[in-house]
Amino acid sequence: MSAIQHSEQSARRMARLAGLSYLIYTLAGLYITFGPLPGLSTLLSGEAPPERDEFLFRTGFLAEMVMYIFVVVSAAAMYAVLRSVSQGTAMVGAFCRLIEGAMGATFIVFKYAAFAAVVNPDLSPGFSGEERSALVTLLRDVYGSTIYLLLIPMAVGGVLYFALFFRARFIPRWLAAWGVLTYFVIGTLAGVIILFPSVREHVMLFFIPGALFEWVVAFWLLFAGINTRHWWGKSSGATEGATAP
Repeated sequence: MSAIQHSEQSARRMARLAGLSYLIYTLAGLYITFGPLPGLSTLLSGEAPPERDEFLFRTGFLAEMVMYIFVVVSAAAMYAVLRSVSQGTAMVGAFCRLIEGAMGATFIVFKYAAFAAVVNPDLSPGFSGEERSALVTLLRDVYGSTIYLLLIPMAVGGVLYFALFFRARFIPRWLAAWGVLTYFVIGTLAGVIILFPSVREHVMLFFIPGALFEWVVAFWLLFAGINTRHWWGKSSGATEGATAP
């Protein structure tokens, strides 16, 4: 097997891993967004939640950890697929998605701190119920506001990745262009919300096409895979031309 054939097979495997990762973290995101999870506002009384709610809270934390773990896995897999197109650009995209994952894990810690302060009063023995409620409110608002910060590196990484897909034609160009547009819109909306928090409720619907795109590209990469013939054929042709006497 030639080096080019080996690289093509490796890229196809990594593309399917990226598709699987997209699918897993979008499923986790759906559970977090639409699942039967109580909101942090249920902790505002400063009293420990019922046992059922506590369990659901914990499943939410687990789902968020799974989501960000597979964000990182997808970043590594996408880098492995796209480094042959432009190693520098693919690396910048990967680091942006890694920043997203690191920020997401940090925000989970903030939210878990609020949860733990109420569920385990021994962790804050000097706090009254009202003080615990105030702590939950603070950490809830920090989490709710700063979550938009991680959408900025996510958007930059997504734009770079799908610009490389568009260039290499590993996936149909319409799908790659949709990806570039999707992540550009996500980044723009996140920046607008950070600057003007009052518009958040008015622009949330514009995030829906982004969620739809991630489902489409997840299934495409997982089941259809990537077509490397155009790019690797072009690369091998250039190599042969350079080595010809």
